[in-house]
Amino acid sequence: MIVAAWWLLSLRYGAYVLPSPVAVVSGLRDIVTSGEIWKHTAASLARIAVGFGGAVVVALLLGLVAFLSRLARGVVHDVLAVLNSTSVFVWIVISIIWFGLSNWAPIFTTFMITLPVVASNIVEGVASVDRRLLEMGDVYHLSGRRKFTAIVVPSTLPYLVAGMKVGFGLALKVSVVAEIFGVTSGIGYVMNYSREILATQMVFVWALVMIAVMTVTDKLVFDTVSRRLTRWRA
Repeated sequence: MIVAAWWLLSLRYGAYVLPSPVAVVSGLRDIVTSGEIWKHTAASLARIAVGFGGAVVVALLLGLVAFLSRLARGVVHDVLAVLNSTSVFVWIVISIIWFGLSNWAPIFTTFMITLPVVASNIVEGVASVDRRLLEMGDVYHLSGRRKFTAIVVPSTLPYLVAGMKVGFGLALKVSVVAEIFGVTSGIGYVMNYSREILATQMVFVWALVMIAVMTVTDKLVFDTVSRRLTRWRA
């Protein structure tokens, strides 16, 4: 039904505005057989791995600081609120000013946008740790490190996974937008190039690639980790 409606609309508005399903499928086949899909997808994922991975590491450090000090937790919360309210466009402009037209521009943008998402979840997880369990750890004379690994980490892991799941989806979208400026590979670059040469069907093809990457990552990585985490906590 959806495909039929899509086909009829493509006849009505033309290939430039809405390419037909046949044209999109043909374009997808072409980039798979040529290997172009792997080249540009790998380039985008490499930038995401650096930017998003760095955001996760810093978020974990902020969570540790928030656990050690209630005052620091308030400061971290305020900083994350400011970062959350800053738009993607601001970070893209700043990244171009600081790093020029290079790979570091989309990496930096991805880092700054995903950091508050992941860190906010971790800080929330730290704040929700059952204080009675920590007091019980004091009764049994557990060291600070032991309390952190045995009580805090299991309590905050679900928040971390949830934050990473949302953050990765955001990282993919942000990185693709940032790749329009100054790089010569990646999904965002090739989508913008397709627009410039009026190959609208390829814009749709790469949009489908984005959806496929997000779906596969969500199902194979984050859902699997969530299930194993649930069994481990049980």
